[in-house]
Amino acid sequence: MAFTLINTLCLFVSFSGLLFHTHAIRTPQARVWALCKPTTNPVVCFKTILPHVITAKKFNAYTALEIEIIITRELVVNTTNLITTLLANPSNSKSLNDSLEICSDQYDNMLDSIKDAMSQVALRNAGEARFKFSAVLSYLSACTDEFDNSPIVKEGKELYDIGGNCLDIMKAIEDRESRLRRRGATVGSPPAVPSPCQNEIGPCS
Repeated sequence: MAFTLINTLCLFVSFSGLLFHTHAIRTPQARVWALCKPTTNPVVCFKTILPHVITAKKFNAYTALEIEIIITRELVVNTTNLITTLLANPSNSKSLNDSLEICSDQYDNMLDSIKDAMSQVALRNAGEARFKFSAVLSYLSACTDEFDNSPIVKEGKELYDIGGNCLDIMKAIEDRESRLRRRGATVGSPPAVPSPCQNEIGPCS
């Protein structure tokens, strides 16, 4: 009798734990963390994506990716404005202005690459989006290599983390869709309504 009671209690505890675990997986926090955990900077990924997901009607990896790309674009625009301000300083040396001009060109190129990547994300083509977006970090390196200590370097570190997260999420989507294709599933269909921010330059409201 005692043995039966113990087994019943164990079964109940196990089943309750399973229900709790299943419920936890479905929370926005748990889903975002599962996506962000393997990325370049998982804490930044989680903090930047979660506030948008909490209020979203539905969540998937492409939604999270769009959020990170839009944040990346806002960082690029902010740093572009900083570069413009620094260039306006009449006391700059010629070498400093030359370095700032290089950065200005690189950041303009970043905006073009981000726009191209967003177009591919809207088509649900993670592979091509990753190819387009990878140029962003290359352009970033070409700029930050010009400086040893500058506000631009600090801005660049934040941009590197968010940009790296974007590439990691794209790769995760690619891998998942590749597995689905091997099982015969159809993937890569574009959404019915494209993101209103995909072709915007600067912060999206």
